[in-house]
Amino acid sequence: MRQFDHDQTMERLRLAFQEIIAETPIGGCSLAICQDGKQLLSLHAGEASPGIEWKSSTPCLIWSASKGVAAACTLHALQQQGISLETPVSALWPEFGAYGKESVTLAKLLSHRSGLAAIEPKGLGLPITDHETVSAALAAQPPNWNLNDDDSNGKFAMHGYGARTFGFLLDEIIRRITGETLASYWKRVFQDPLDLDLWFGLPESFLETAATMIAPKIPPAQGPFSEAFADPSSLTRRALSDPGGILTPSVMNTEAMKRASIPSLGAIATADSLARFYALLASDGEGFFQPESLAAMRTTLTMGPDRVLIDNTSFSAGFMTNDFGVYGLGKGSFGHPGAGGALGFADPELGLGFAFIPSAMNPGALPGPRTQKLVRALYDS
Repeated sequence: MRQFDHDQTMERLRLAFQEIIAETPIGGCSLAICQDGKQLLSLHAGEASPGIEWKSSTPCLIWSASKGVAAACTLHALQQQGISLETPVSALWPEFGAYGKESVTLAKLLSHRSGLAAIEPKGLGLPITDHETVSAALAAQPPNWNLNDDDSNGKFAMHGYGARTFGFLLDEIIRRITGETLASYWKRVFQDPLDLDLWFGLPESFLETAATMIAPKIPPAQGPFSEAFADPSSLTRRALSDPGGILTPSVMNTEAMKRASIPSLGAIATADSLARFYALLASDGEGFFQPESLAAMRTTLTMGPDRVLIDNTSFSAGFMTNDFGVYGLGKGSFGHPGAGGALGFADPELGLGFAFIPSAMNPGALPGPRTQKLVRALYDS
C-alpha cells in the first residue's frame, strides 16, 4: 500500500477547507477522511440552515454521490446470490428484454452502456418517486441508441450517464433477486451493522437537522454541456430532467423529497459516514465484499466520450473511475460525484475514503473548483 505523510496531508486539507469556507459565505459543508477504520479528519463549518450551526452530525443531500452507494448494494446482492456480471439483465427481469435489450448484461447496465440514459418516448412526465411505473417504462422502451453500433470497441463502447434512470434500474435488480427495496437492503446489510448516518429516505426524527440546499449563485460555464442542457430535446437535458422534471434545491428541501427513497440522487448523509463506507471499499471489504466484487468496483468497463455529460468519463460496475483525473492522483480511485460539489471516493492504494458534502452548490454535474481544491490538497505531497 502506498504511504503518505498523515500530518502534512491533514494540515494541507485543513488549510484548503478554511479557504473554501472563506470563499463560500453562505450555507455550510463537511469534509472527512477515513483510513483503515480510523477517522483521520472530520471538518465542518457554516450553517446547516439559517441560524443553525453545521455539526459533524449534520446530514446533507449528496445528489448523485448516492449512485456509488446504490451500486455497492447491488454488487453485494449479486455477490450473495452468486450472479455473474455477464448475466443478461433479462434473466433476472424478463420484461427488460424488450426492443433488443436482451443482449444487455449486468456489466453493461452498471457501466451506463444499456442505452437507458433517458426515458422513451420523451415527455411522459413520470414522477421520480414512483418506482414501479418508471421501472416498467424503462423495461418496455427501446434503447436511446443502437446497442450493436460499437460493441466491438471494448472499453470504448458507447455509453451515456443515466443521471435519473440508473437508480431505478439498480433498485429493480435488487428487488428481483432479494425481494427487498434498495433502501431496505442498504439499511439491513450496511447502515445498521456499521452504524452509518446515510439514508435512502430520511427518518422523520432527522428532518429538522438536515442541511438546507442552496442553489448555485453563478451560472454554469458556457460549453458543449451547457449548450446541450439548454436544448429540451437533447439526450443530455432529458437524462438530467426525466423522470421528475428539473429538481431544484427548493424541491429537494421539501419534507416529501427528503423522506423519499431516490437511489439515483436522493441519499442524505454525513461526510463522516460516507468516508467510512468508502474506506471499507478501499480495503479488503472487511468481510462484506469478496475480492471479485471489489475488483468490479475498481476495474474500468467503459471510457471515453459520454453521450449525456458531453465529456470524457469512465465507469466500472456502478462507480466513476479515475481514467480522466476526477480523483486527482489516486490512479486506482473510484467513487461518485454529486451535483453541486459533493464527492465520495475510495483510494485503494492509500486505503482511505474521502467525502466532501456542501449545501451551497456549484453549477455542474462534475466536481467544481472547491472540490478539486480539496482533492489536490490530499495528493499534493
